[in-house]
Amino acid sequence: MKKPLLLISFLSIVVVLLTLTRVTLVNTISTTGVTLVTLQNQIEDYRKENEILKEQYLQEAAYTTIDQKATKIGYKPVTSEIDLTAPQPLALR
Repeated sequence: MKKPLLLISFLSIVVVLLTLTRVTLVNTISTTGVTLVTLQNQIEDYRKENEILKEQYLQEAAYTTIDQKATKIGYKPVTSEIDLTAPQPLALR
């Protein structure tokens, strides 16, 4: 008579412990999932911001933009007397 009662009590304790373990794991996974979604959204926002900044950088670094800004603040193109397309003598006499 004692053996079935002990077996039923032992199995009941095991079931309760496994149920508590499952509840704890499900709770941990659910909060981790919410955190994961939040982090993925932040990563996507940062990627979009990086693309926008990349476009702005490329626009500002373009030669035409630099030329326009240099002209605006007073730089003038240098005219040189050297012609690199004509053949140069090998030595001066």
